[in-house]
Amino acid sequence: MLTEEIRVKVGGLELAAKQWGDAESPVILALHGWLDNAASFDRLAPLLQQYRVVALDFAGHGYSGHRAEGVRYHILDNVDDVIGFADAMGLQRFVLLGHSMGAGVATYTAASFPERIEKLILLEGIGTQTSKPEDAPKILRQAVEDMKKAGAKRKPVYETREEAIQARAQSIGGISEDASTILCCRGLEKVDTGFTWRSDPRVKMSSAIRLTDEMVHAHLAALSMPVLLVRGEQSFFAATQTLQERADKLPHGRIISLPGNHHLHLERDTCGAVADAINAFLR
Repeated sequence: MLTEEIRVKVGGLELAAKQWGDAESPVILALHGWLDNAASFDRLAPLLQQYRVVALDFAGHGYSGHRAEGVRYHILDNVDDVIGFADAMGLQRFVLLGHSMGAGVATYTAASFPERIEKLILLEGIGTQTSKPEDAPKILRQAVEDMKKAGAKRKPVYETREEAIQARAQSIGGISEDASTILCCRGLEKVDTGFTWRSDPRVKMSSAIRLTDEMVHAHLAALSMPVLLVRGEQSFFAATQTLQERADKLPHGRIISLPGNHHLHLERDTCGAVADAINAFLR
């Protein structure tokens, strides 16, 4: 299936995306996870043959621009970017697909703009990390301290591309080197001394504020469209109850478990089952 690169200006920031499929087909807008990029959908997108899949690089990730100096990255700001990108692309109504952090952004986007979302597909995520109200001062202090150190942050440099691929494979979530290679094709850049990540180091900084459980639940209650939540049986999420507890609060949702790790949609051996589940949901 042919792919195409897209560049769109949203709020003065250039956002990059990758698309697969026929321009006349209905659209799935796909959102990747933290420190990933649009290549996260390289294996899944060609299997969703009745749709045009458009995968966005979040700000500070992949080929998209970085936020201005002195500006924090906050997950809710991505909702602005998603809606702004959809507006720029002329997408009035579409299917929204998100993985991990992208599933959190998708949750809040769909809850806030339900008239724009035909169906919602969440892979290995629903909502985002929460905190208790009494923890807010401590969280804000940490964010301020992080911002003071932002200028001193340096990205790691790897002598070879293979070294970087191995490092990504061994990071949080644990993926195969095969899947890591796909992500690194879009996530690495060449520098004088080797290879480093394209992502903005500031995306690792602490948030200044987090939503509470009650706020997340309010967003879940506002999801008026059909929702499919897919979880990986070998994922680190499998040992937690958060996905199931939140899925139980979906007014029009269902959850399925499939073999695979946190990136089950990207791994060669498990992406087919994910595609089959999504295609069945979209019929």
